[in-house]
Amino acid sequence: MVAVSVGGPDAQRFASGKAIIRRGDNLWTIARRVYGEGMKYTTIYEANAGQIRDPDRIYPGQVFSLPQ
Repeated sequence: MVAVSVGGPDAQRFASGKAIIRRGDNLWTIARRVYGEGMKYTTIYEANAGQIRDPDRIYPGQVFSLPQ
């Protein structure tokens, strides 16, 4: 899988229902961008629990599903 940048650095970054984690990302800010509320980070955590051991530690290069 190859990620191709289109537009600005954050343009349509989460539009595909997936998020490729970059340095500095955390579940709270991703949830705030995608769902409008940081507290919904648990939605992302629960959907990706198989690859997240600790919600405070996510790593660049991980690909998370972003459920509707």
